[in-house]
Amino acid sequence: MIKSATLHKFTRILYLLNKLDKGRITLTQEAKELGFSARTLQRDLHEIERAGFPLAEISAGRYGFAEGFSLSKMPLSARDEALLALTGQLAESLGPNWQASFKRLTRQAAHPQTQAIYFIKMPRMWHSISPNILEKLEQAILKHQYTDVYYTSQTKHAWSRELRPLKITLFDGFWYLIALNSWNTFMKFSLGRIEKVNAHQKTFTPISIDEKLVQSPNIWFDMEQNLEIKLKIAKSIAGYFKEVEFFPYQKIEKENNDGSLLVSCRTANFMQVLPQIQRWLPHIQVISPDDLAKLLNKQLSAYIKK
Repeated sequence: MIKSATLHKFTRILYLLNKLDKGRITLTQEAKELGFSARTLQRDLHEIERAGFPLAEISAGRYGFAEGFSLSKMPLSARDEALLALTGQLAESLGPNWQASFKRLTRQAAHPQTQAIYFIKMPRMWHSISPNILEKLEQAILKHQYTDVYYTSQTKHAWSRELRPLKITLFDGFWYLIALNSWNTFMKFSLGRIEKVNAHQKTFTPISIDEKLVQSPNIWFDMEQNLEIKLKIAKSIAGYFKEVEFFPYQKIEKENNDGSLLVSCRTANFMQVLPQIQRWLPHIQVISPDDLAKLLNKQLSAYIKK
């Protein structure tokens, strides 16, 4: 389990990196904003600098990135950069070989002109997350505290009470809080739309949802995944389905003589599988259930009519 102190530092470093990217910061002012001492933030800045980010002390207690440097010039997200700063401490404890590897990686991150061997494409995130909200949620999850969340959307602004927060997850470029409500059903909140968090002293017994997260291709999972779906995969894309799990609890039931596949999966909500089915059209066919096939046909007909 990740220690509370590590999560505190992660949140602070992420916050400081974002503020530094926007301009200069004053330690006393940021300390007041975050509720930590200026000395603590000074140590955070030292970790950021050791991770390879060029800092300059403009005047006593006032810092900024070196002239001409910005996070936008790096091929990593701000959250990745915060993680790099923390990983540096772990690398030190593992010995000189790990330290050398870490320094090489951070040099490459800080100098994008160096040719990279790997490239990972993630959706670009435009939404922002409050560090204070994130920290409160992290603590509520770690301490298994019942929590109230004030959430805003395009249609409503309301409190959700007596939630059991379980995980903070990333799906399709959005960070979500996954929680259970009093009816023992999952609720998912985009972190960028959470405005207030109120953690109770009352605690709950946590449950593991790691298997559900591993099996789910998107945020549309639920407690029970008992709805079985069967799909016919054309020969032209069969190779992909032999190598990658695109659907929850995906299983190849049969390989036909013509090279096509009969694939099964399990879900609790058609929305969990529809986007992937649509992605592979016209090389995929819904065999069962009929309700899913009818829903897909209805959506496609409505699109064609438009």
